[in-house]
Amino acid sequence: MAKVNKGCLASAAWYELPEDTREDILAFLPLECLCRSRSVCKEWNALFSSTKFITNKWAEAPPNKKPWLVLCKENNQRGGWVNCSRYCFFTRTWKNCISLSFLPRGDEKIQYFGSAQGLFLVDIPQGRNTVCNPLTQAFLQLPPMSSIKILMTRGIVSWKADTQETYKVVAVGLSPSNDALQVEIYDSSEKSWGVVRYLPETVDKFDLSQGIIFCDGFFYWIILDREAGMGVLGFSILEGTSTFTPFPELANDNAIWPKLLICGSRILLSGGVGPRRVWSMSMSMYTMFEIMEVVLWEFQNDSSSCSWKEISRMPPSLCEVFQRTSFHSFECVGVEDCVCFTAYQCMDFAVYNLKEETWSWLPTIDAGDGYPRLMAFKPRPDMKPG
Repeated sequence: MAKVNKGCLASAAWYELPEDTREDILAFLPLECLCRSRSVCKEWNALFSSTKFITNKWAEAPPNKKPWLVLCKENNQRGGWVNCSRYCFFTRTWKNCISLSFLPRGDEKIQYFGSAQGLFLVDIPQGRNTVCNPLTQAFLQLPPMSSIKILMTRGIVSWKADTQETYKVVAVGLSPSNDALQVEIYDSSEKSWGVVRYLPETVDKFDLSQGIIFCDGFFYWIILDREAGMGVLGFSILEGTSTFTPFPELANDNAIWPKLLICGSRILLSGGVGPRRVWSMSMSMYTMFEIMEVVLWEFQNDSSSCSWKEISRMPPSLCEVFQRTSFHSFECVGVEDCVCFTAYQCMDFAVYNLKEETWSWLPTIDAGDGYPRLMAFKPRPDMKPG
């Protein structure tokens, strides 16, 4: 009797399953296996590059549903390379698996300015704004901006153009004509930059936060308004109109180290609150900000006004851990229903769960020296930068 090839039997049994069932099974593949499985056959390669499969099946499977927490740290001992690690909330593990060495000048310091739809927005030294997919190693260097002379901040946001998934890159900077703050937007569907309009003249262009967030067609940015003080500017990407919401009032003349973040559709303000301490050295006076506690506020937007509502405070036991590593500043980011915190030279991550209203720790990670940069990243092996 002739021997039966078990591989052929297994292959035949696989293809006897309904196509929808096969896709449901493949949707549970972790990212590493998904990328390796592209080389199995043309059918799988096409399937894993399909936006329909990735968005409707793979991205909705429990192992892949929640975005990653991505930690980037500069590593000055390696010529300025950036170490990137990612945390998976499903497996509750850290992995070092994101590399941008494929980019031009990828052996130099790369600055991260956000992510959307599985794409990173980065800046390469002496280069241009670059959008890339770290999973497929595809990248696009954007054309030069048409009118901004000095760039202040930038960010990337996913966008829907009819049924097509696209993205926009929003840049804020000084125009060459009158040094006014201007918003310029790159549209991936049109492959070009366009000027929206100027920001209010009261915005102080010399005291600006570096990060912007996006929600419901607006971008939000921490600014200093020369008439109203510190607060958050909201800018409509389509209409070009803006709003301003002052920071919450603090007791005892305390100062605030503010961070703006987005959790799903909720806009949060995280504030390190504490006194400013003045000390002297060599006949000079210095001001040091010491964070005593961390407060979370949620943005409240109704038809008549905008305000902030306090929703939680970091427990003292968690604050003490960060204070041991010189808690003068911190980094935080929203990953769906979680707010994640860390500090400079700290291996610990504190997490506040918005749904459960609880605080906890993530597993520690030794990611090396360097100031931390945090991002939420949703893997999308189907997305193309251009």
